[in-house]
Amino acid sequence: MKKIKVFLADDHKILRESLEILLSQKENIEMVGAAGDGQEAYRKICELKPDIAVLDITMPGLNGLDLAEKLKAELPDVKVVILTMHKSGEFVSKALGAGVRGYVLKDNALEELIECIELVSERKIYLSQDITDIVVSGFISHSRENPETIESAVSSREKEILQLLAEGKSNKEISDLLNLSAKTVETHRANIMRKLGFHNITDLVLYAVRNHIIEP
Repeated sequence: MKKIKVFLADDHKILRESLEILLSQKENIEMVGAAGDGQEAYRKICELKPDIAVLDITMPGLNGLDLAEKLKAELPDVKVVILTMHKSGEFVSKALGAGVRGYVLKDNALEELIECIELVSERKIYLSQDITDIVVSGFISHSRENPETIESAVSSREKEILQLLAEGKSNKEISDLLNLSAKTVETHRANIMRKLGFHNITDLVLYAVRNHIIEP
């Protein structure tokens, strides 16, 4: 029997370890790795190439939705499942737009995550039972009326740098973390400030909090 190779990324250590134990008990699932930080998760997923990556949305370094977009572009064979506390249609819509194949609420993780992984491995889509089609379709309609979002304003790399800036990282720290030159980071930073109309770093941080890129 071919096992489903699963990688788990969540910054809540106790939950992550509990889910690792739960998944490891299934004969058809092989836990290949775990991480508590989005950037660490990205590096390990690129190295390990699991069948399925289970990602929390709110993680330091790189949030789960932006990580899902990077994986969709760079490792399309890795199927992504979001594991989160966020129930709004806004997050579900963003997740599906990022190529996510499964969306499980943490409240239901013990009951639903295994079923979700098994279905997603068969190229099906799984949404947690508390997420309804009405909520999703309602937000999609709203998005069409309000198309000017962060997704349309800045690039994937700029979103990544925006989060790191909002978390208080310096240009040099971002340069080291992303293996970019300091000049490139400064250029991205200037583009972010210009495109989103920020006058200072406080504006950037407030924007990141309002758009759930970081948690206050």
